[in-house]
Amino acid sequence: MKILVIDDAADARLYVSLLLRRWGYEVLEAEDGHAGLGLLLAQDVRLVICDWMMPGMSGPELCRAVRTTDLGHYAYIILLTGRSDSADLVEGLNAGADDFVTKPFEAQVLRARLRVGERILALEQRLGEQNRDLLESRNQLAQAYHQIQADLATAARIQRQLLPTSDQAASPFRAHWLFLPAAQVSGDSFNFFELAPDLVGFYHLDISGHGVPAALLSVSLSRSLVPGGGPGTAVADFFDPATFLADLNRQLTSRDGEVENYATIAYGTLEKHTGRVRLALAGHPYPLILRQSGVIDILQQSGLPVGMFPEVDYRAEEVQLAPGDKLVLYSDGVTECRNRHGEAFDESRLRASLSFAAQTGMSLTAVLDERLRDWRGPQDFEDDISLLVLERPLTLSGLSGSSGSSGSSGSSGSSDRGNRSGQDMRAPQIPPAAERTTP
Repeated sequence: MKILVIDDAADARLYVSLLLRRWGYEVLEAEDGHAGLGLLLAQDVRLVICDWMMPGMSGPELCRAVRTTDLGHYAYIILLTGRSDSADLVEGLNAGADDFVTKPFEAQVLRARLRVGERILALEQRLGEQNRDLLESRNQLAQAYHQIQADLATAARIQRQLLPTSDQAASPFRAHWLFLPAAQVSGDSFNFFELAPDLVGFYHLDISGHGVPAALLSVSLSRSLVPGGGPGTAVADFFDPATFLADLNRQLTSRDGEVENYATIAYGTLEKHTGRVRLALAGHPYPLILRQSGVIDILQQSGLPVGMFPEVDYRAEEVQLAPGDKLVLYSDGVTECRNRHGEAFDESRLRASLSFAAQTGMSLTAVLDERLRDWRGPQDFEDDISLLVLERPLTLSGLSGSSGSSGSSGSSGSSDRGNRSGQDMRAPQIPPAAERTTP
């Protein structure tokens, strides 16, 4: 190890240097503080023995200069002094000295002080190496994080490609939807597709949990929930909602009986020109029908989520959509969305939002999007939020080519949450809608 000895007295400097060489150290010498600082800047010196009283730059002044200079490493400084007053010691320590040796000194005392300095410098070096290792690990983690974020963004794009892009398949019915994932990827999914010239199949799916695990299963299932999208479900099963859910449940159930993933789903068929709907539920939130008159019907149906038990029977119910009626399917992320007070948005606010949209002529998805964001405030959503609306037109004329007008702008979920006010929508400024329950 190199040790720099700084002393304006040549005899004292020579004595200290001889001791150090005898103990096996490499020694550099400087006759004043300025010369010593130059050597510190030019060479890798970690340990300094410096006299207190020197012309030009004293020992404490050298300490201050060293502590305000970036040497790239720590320099341990021992001051040699004949002073023993506590005020002087405080001055030296405040200037940046690490230790003192009082003159005249015994050689073994100096050697012991040097060993203390070596231990501290060794510890500083180990800490430096650990910090470099931590910095390298942090950089690697940052690179991995950016790669994961890029992969998630790609996965999100792929998932959105599985969602509807227009309502052409449901024409002359109109379709509207809202898609607000809690993370970049979502466990929610929905779609509608043509089964026959006058028959549309549709589903609304919610995988347990959210984030990547739920999204992986959601993407996998989304491909098999449309005819020809994947093996395991016969095309004929798509015409019978109850059979469809029973087959899907068998596919998802683990052979050893352990529940790995489960999902809630609403699946149904829709006759385009009559408005007749056949619908089966598997643990999904009860669908709503917003009638043209303003009445809201609640379709209460039982059925266990798919993926929990191997043999479950499901029942399909029939409902009639009159001209102007809207069938509303949604995930529990809508009603369970909580504000900063921990209060859920709940079904009453959902129904109030439907009524408000109907009375004002505003887009239902746009109204709900704004109210949910205001309700949640600046925080990210805790659970995925999605909603699918199938609307029977008042008349069939002029609606056969309605693709691209589905209100899919609400599906992006990409507007800036930071500009929302976060106010609570606790008292809608409209009368409550009439409602009735359809068992």
